Amino acid sequence: MIYLNRQSNEPLYAQIYDQIKEEILTEALKEDDLLTGSRAFAEILGVGRNTVNTAYSQLIAEGYVHSAKGIGLRVKKVPRLSIKKEKITKKQKSSSTTSSPSKTVVYDLTNSSQTSELFPKKLWKRYTIDCLDFLADEARLSSYQDKQGEIYLRKNLLAYLAKTRGVHCDESQLILTCGLQQSLEYLCKLIPFEQDSLLMEDPGFDKAAAVFRTNKIPIRTIPVDDEGLIVSELPEQTTVRAVYATPSHQFPTGATLSIDRRYKLLDWAEQNGSFIIEDDFDSELRYYSKPIPALQSIDEHDRVIYLGTFSKALSPSIRMGYMILPPQLLQRYLEMFELYNSSVPLLNQYVIARLIETGHYERHIRRLNHTFRKRLEAFTAELADVKDKIKISSNGSGQYFLLTFTQEVQQKQLINQALKRGVKVYSTMQFWQEKAECPPNTLFLGFSKIDLADIPDCVARLKQAWAEWL
Repeated sequence: MIYLNRQSNEPLYAQIYDQIKEEILTEALKEDDLLTGSRAFAEILGVGRNTVNTAYSQLIAEGYVHSAKGIGLRVKKVPRLSIKKEKITKKQKSSSTTSSPSKTVVYDLTNSSQTSELFPKKLWKRYTIDCLDFLADEARLSSYQDKQGEIYLRKNLLAYLAKTRGVHCDESQLILTCGLQQSLEYLCKLIPFEQDSLLMEDPGFDKAAAVFRTNKIPIRTIPVDDEGLIVSELPEQTTVRAVYATPSHQFPTGATLSIDRRYKLLDWAEQNGSFIIEDDFDSELRYYSKPIPALQSIDEHDRVIYLGTFSKALSPSIRMGYMILPPQLLQRYLEMFELYNSSVPLLNQYVIARLIETGHYERHIRRLNHTFRKRLEAFTAELADVKDKIKISSNGSGQYFLLTFTQEVQQKQLINQALKRGVKVYSTMQFWQEKAECPPNTLFLGFSKIDLADIPDCVARLKQAWAEWL
């Protein structure tokens, strides 16, 4: 029996279609059963014949019924999945929602997002309107883009990188991507790994490791210390095809690779025919000194692949990064991805290009550095009275620091106790490939998502939570 609710916002043909489909799926209508003719059915339901025909057409299109010549519409055999649907009783529902009380997070010390006022909203809005008008006039909004991204942004970005990071290359070597992980996906295909392995700093960026693992690339590790990657432990006569490193701001320790080790790393790569994947993820955010020149800036043998992103300086939701390929990989890229188009939103490319071209991007970076310096100093000042119980690891850059306790304590204990006080802090375990090497008494604390005025209360909560170890 078909029931039509004429007060519903759902079209009448959709109601007819849904109810007939349900009858077929529940076998109220069985295989080879004949549907009522559209004219007669329309009269029964008091609707137009076209309404019934539209519902029947959808059922035919989806394969629920078929037209039998000279007879009408018959129900087809529909395969069914043997999945048992379990009913959840009211008692089960109530127990699942009340078994463990939810913990309210007042302060989330993450590194993956920022407080909203740090995004340049007014400038973004102004340049979005300007660029939207320009692209509409040029009829660019309805066309495919070059796979490497817009030349307007690439030219401005290279000028900026040459000025601030010492990067040297031709604009043809720069490819815009949807962020670091897409850049790494490209490299997993471009670098001829075959059965060769990749070397990663340990600890290192877990989301980069995830990309390599997904692409079934064997990962080996190399330790880091206060001067960054320990170059003296690089394997000789190796089958390592590439090294993934964060030389300007090692993640997560914060160390900067010394100039001596930089040259030794480049020599090793040249001698072994290996590439260095330089992830320069937040090198602009350095607030006590000028940014360290990129490793790529002193590479004379085209062994460095330079990666950058706008996630830390603007917003992770922008989803835009870039990579600079050495000539030998560029040719491979052009051949392998010849038929690809850029997946980076065109409008965002133009807006960022305008920010860089007008100098507003550099001013924005200076503002971020001022803000993050104040936040780090506030955390340091608030924790000064327990400095004999903890160690803060930061070289005055980025948006986070590592907090190490002098006493023996497990990360899980510290995290749970902090959460009880409304503060979410993070483990460092995921950054270690060799889990046994991870210090159990070290935590990861970001300050990009907490306002300066909230830091005293946040630290007070942490001190209460960790009173046993402070």
